[in-house]
Amino acid sequence: MKLLTKLSILFFILTLSIAATKGQNSAPEKQSDKTKKEDNGNKDARKNKEDKEKARELANDKIKLEKITSTLKYGVQKDRKDALKLMNRINDKSLLDKALEQLPGVIDNDEDSEIKRTALTVAGDMKYKPAVPSIIRALDDSNEDVVISASYALRKMKAMEGKAKLIELLKKRSMKENSNVTDSFIVTLGDLEAKEILDFAIENINKPDTSKMTRERLVLFVGKTGSAAQKDFLLKLYNDEDEEMLIRSYAVKSIGSLKIIAAKDDVKKKIKEIKSYPFKKRGKYYQLFINSVATLVKLGDNESVPLLMDSLRSNDAGVRYKAISLIKEFDDERTIDILKYKMKNDPSEKVRRAAKKALIEKGIIDKDKSDKDDKEEEGDKDNDAGDKKQNENS
Repeated sequence: MKLLTKLSILFFILTLSIAATKGQNSAPEKQSDKTKKEDNGNKDARKNKEDKEKARELANDKIKLEKITSTLKYGVQKDRKDALKLMNRINDKSLLDKALEQLPGVIDNDEDSEIKRTALTVAGDMKYKPAVPSIIRALDDSNEDVVISASYALRKMKAMEGKAKLIELLKKRSMKENSNVTDSFIVTLGDLEAKEILDFAIENINKPDTSKMTRERLVLFVGKTGSAAQKDFLLKLYNDEDEEMLIRSYAVKSIGSLKIIAAKDDVKKKIKEIKSYPFKKRGKYYQLFINSVATLVKLGDNESVPLLMDSLRSNDAGVRYKAISLIKEFDDERTIDILKYKMKNDPSEKVRRAAKKALIEKGIIDKDKSDKDDKEEEGDKDNDAGDKKQNENS
């Protein structure tokens, strides 16, 4: 009997122990289930919020499209111009396409030249390829501003389809007069790499009656579309003492753009010659000098570093600014040290900002940290100013 009683007690204790263990195990499971439900609930809430935001953006885009369409049909010219500019604020692709579909009609048919220009600019900025045929037709417009806008729209879009028309129109134009239309054609054809008119460009550079602005633009065109084959031609311009200084500067700039390594010694010789001039005369050659140094930089010549270091010590802030834009191409330790110095101590804010930007681009300093340091420094300056004013008042 006693044995049975003891067994009964042991069984009871064992039952209680098992029950307690199950209770302990189930508690985390219940907690885990609760956490999962909360996570799922948060996800659902975020998704609902995102869906509502998307729906709101879509509704706003529909309103914008309706406003653009109705305004272009019935609005006054000022509002129509604003409606065209509103197109790039539509986010939904299908609605944006419906808005942009209206551009060719405006470019082809609108009577207002300002509206045409705006439509051409928007088409170029948005790189709306279906408008290219209309843009090419706009090159024949009687309004020069419309023609210029059409030319630059093709440039932004890299629309090779317009190259033949641009070449045809350029060759019909007089090269004897400065013209923004001619200028725009040459610039666009340079970006479209129209090598087929290189001979035409060189021929007109050499003509004595070609206008100054046109010659300058054509020399830069050679620098974009030419090759080492133009070395002798560009060096002739560069070394000609009777030539315009800007033409000479653009010639050496083109040598750098085309990476004509064989011209490096000629450029070094000219730099040495300019440095030997008396101070007053050397000042007249500064533009040619700095472009010559820039060309050595592009040609990867390390001997240009000391020349740039000297330029960074110039009293002229413009000279220092230009030198920073060039010196950042080198990873020489000296250039990093002087950029750090210029960032902190140069008397020109523009130069300080350029030096900071160069160091950020090189990965030497962190942009966010630098911005934070600048804000703290500004705060310290404000506090110092406040303390100074308080001391003066007391």
